[in-house]
Amino acid sequence: MKSNQDESLIRDYIDGRPEAYREVNRWIERAVGSRHWGLHQQREDILQEVHQRLFSNLTGGKFRGSSALKTYVLQIAKYTCIEFLRKKIRFRAVDLDSIVLPDANPGPEQEAAAAEREEQAAEVLAQLPKGCRQLFEMIFEHKIPYQEISRQLGVAEGTVKSRAWRCRDWLMKRLGTKG
Repeated sequence: MKSNQDESLIRDYIDGRPEAYREVNRWIERAVGSRHWGLHQQREDILQEVHQRLFSNLTGGKFRGSSALKTYVLQIAKYTCIEFLRKKIRFRAVDLDSIVLPDANPGPEQEAAAAEREEQAAEVLAQLPKGCRQLFEMIFEHKIPYQEISRQLGVAEGTVKSRAWRCRDWLMKRLGTKG
């Protein structure tokens, strides 16, 4: 059952009233603009696609009112973002000629460079904050699953993953690489 407020907003949106468009657009931008999607370059395309789908669904009577209009709009935005992510992954091409395989018989320069990288990595790992060092040992050396680490540390699994990400980010910055 659609609320009177939703019905009014739908009518105004379909009629092209700016205030209704701005309200709905705020909802969409909140959903699409979230950093976790990683779709900043496609933002405008996604916004346009969501508006197009929403308009089509509303004029076609597909919104039945079993949920609030805002929830309906957010679902369309969410699934549109997922579709854009799938396209992004599907069309990521790799130029096989650009892949450089390690030399089976490295020369002295490559061996020296590898030794220098290992030395740098050891120095950076030694500088890791104690919590990061402990977490990396649990994850990489002891191969403990996140769920078990969360139980051992007495924190939520999401907290463990966030800490691991921050530690990884810290490490990548110190190594001067992009993660």
